[in-house]
Amino acid sequence: MTNILINSESCSGCAICAGVCAYGILDIGSDGKILVKPGTEEFCGRCGQCEAICPEGAITVSYENAGPVPDFSGDRIPTSGEMARLITTRRSVRDYRKDLVPKETFEQIFDITRYAPTGMNGQSVQWLVIYDPDEVATLVAKVIEWAREIISTHPEEVLAPILPIFVSAYEHGLDKICHSAPHVVIAHSPAENPIGFVDAMIAMTHLDLIAPTFGLGTCWAGIVQGALRSSTEIRKSIGIPDGHVPHYAMMVGYPKYRFRRVPKRNTVKVTWK
Repeated sequence: MTNILINSESCSGCAICAGVCAYGILDIGSDGKILVKPGTEEFCGRCGQCEAICPEGAITVSYENAGPVPDFSGDRIPTSGEMARLITTRRSVRDYRKDLVPKETFEQIFDITRYAPTGMNGQSVQWLVIYDPDEVATLVAKVIEWAREIISTHPEEVLAPILPIFVSAYEHGLDKICHSAPHVVIAHSPAENPIGFVDAMIAMTHLDLIAPTFGLGTCWAGIVQGALRSSTEIRKSIGIPDGHVPHYAMMVGYPKYRFRRVPKRNTVKVTWK
């Protein structure tokens, strides 16, 4: 249940909140103050736009499971140059130190990623952290078993042509699945959400960009995701809840080496109409 509280004493009746409400829940009353249209509160998407934009702070939106609101008063928005540096210097890290990332650091990162946009503000993305490096190694072993099975019985699989590379490396003592990362993070959501994958990719991208600000490196774990997608046994073994879909996996840890330069990328292709 969502509760939208309007402080009529503070409300100036500017109606900016009514303009930003995607579902037309707010309106101007006969007294010139904002009100919630009767019977519409149940349609609130809990986006909080009205609360965030009100000049007088006259609106409070509350609902079950709502987390604390961070206070960034006094902070400035990063400049375009700072954002450009963050994005262009971000690299896929495939060499990690053995140091564990404190759980408190993960909690800080997830506390930020909960603000990643989701379709209709569904906020359905959840996280599974394989924190113990031994558990990560166990996952890698299971993925290798899956890879051997795919090579043998499903050569038509899209990943099948490259899987022998990973199996061979593993047999020679090299982990090319998770690159000996200490932790693996997996985004998942209820299967009934038709845009759960998109929501998860946005959240994962936010995590991917935030991690370096904590001194961390990341790498999208595509082979792990291929195994999770097709293997019910692996999904169950790592604790993906019943009725949930794992959307992608990501390695996380402290980089062993520092990247010193920005590599080349294709020039952008834009069509103007």
